[in-house]
Amino acid sequence: MELHISGRGVVLSPAFRRRVEAKVARAARFLPKTSEARVVLELERYRHLAEVTLQAKGATLHAEGEAGDFYAAVDLAVENLARQARRRKDRIRARKPRRARRSGSPGPAETADPEVGLREGPESAEGPTEVPTEIVVRRLAAKPMSVDEALELMRGRSDGLLVFTNARSRRVNVLHRRPDGLVELVQPTG
Repeated sequence: MELHISGRGVVLSPAFRRRVEAKVARAARFLPKTSEARVVLELERYRHLAEVTLQAKGATLHAEGEAGDFYAAVDLAVENLARQARRRKDRIRARKPRRARRSGSPGPAETADPEVGLREGPESAEGPTEVPTEIVVRRLAAKPMSVDEALELMRGRSDGLLVFTNARSRRVNVLHRRPDGLVELVQPTG
């Protein structure tokens, strides 16, 4: 990461430059592939201003800080920048959930039984082969609503699945969008 520190009407000491470098590096760790950071320090009468700009892959973040001295101004600007970067990272994580690990301890994907998920393939000279299949468990809240309300909610969803409690029968129902575009209502029997 390239770091450019400049001061308008200010002479910067090497110790202050090192401190600014450390602060900006700490904020930049939240962003992937940070390419450049610019820090501009300016003195206007009694106001000490610090502007920090981070350029990363797909984002440019900018923050300003104003205080009685440059140390506090840089701290405020970097704190604001770190908050922006954290918020951006959290949004990306929420939009793009992590995939389950293939080996090691179980993560978000859970298997109900060790035997489940293994099926036998054609036998070969070495013996039977086993192909593992992952079972991903999604927890959905089944809200009570009518079938019409569920259809209306289904139109706004992109995943094609809606679990709800039928207000009339008090049973869990599932609306599923089929590959041909039709919506299928699944009701339990018995």
